[in-house]
Amino acid sequence: MIPTSTQYNRLRRALASRPDRLDTDEGASTVEVLSWAAMSVVAIVAIGAALQVLGLDVITDVRAQLGV
Repeated sequence: MIPTSTQYNRLRRALASRPDRLDTDEGASTVEVLSWAAMSVVAIVAIGAALQVLGLDVITDVRAQLGV
């Protein structure tokens, strides 16, 4: 059922009168998850680059331990 403008306005007023619904960030969760994922990838790459600069070849060590 598609609400009419009268029903829509009544529902909108009912939601606006609820104080817990006035200041929500419902759409921010996806952005937050993606930003944490991006920051994690950047941190892993930075740690890997720092270890290579220090002379540690992590990939070779992991391959040797796995026997690959």
